Amino acid sequence: MTIRFTADTHFGDHRTLNIHRRPFASVAAMDAALIAAWNATVAPDDIVWHLGDVARRVADVAGLLAALHGIKHLLRGNNDDPAIGEVPGWASVADYAEIVVDDRALVLCH
Repeated sequence: MTIRFTADTHFGDHRTLNIHRRPFASVAAMDAALIAAWNATVAPDDIVWHLGDVARRVADVAGLLAALHGIKHLLRGNNDDPAIGEVPGWASVADYAEIVVDDRALVLCH
């Protein structure tokens, strides 16, 4: 088991293609690449802390959580609809967390 951190995936968000200049022809291509990269890196028993801004549409989150490897914790971001945290599949949901990894205290937030 490995503890991993990510943020600002912005699944399904067309704005990230322009604002952040992500190199994809479409949102579908971006989402597919993000899922493939995530699953190539994250094992099913890895712990993943997602530090906010998960997805544009709440309706997409359940499918994403099912498709992505790992035990997923959410720390809500400024672009996350509050309902994203209510989608089944999160191990925990909060705005802030304090954890210890390898004897180091970490403060996590978006």
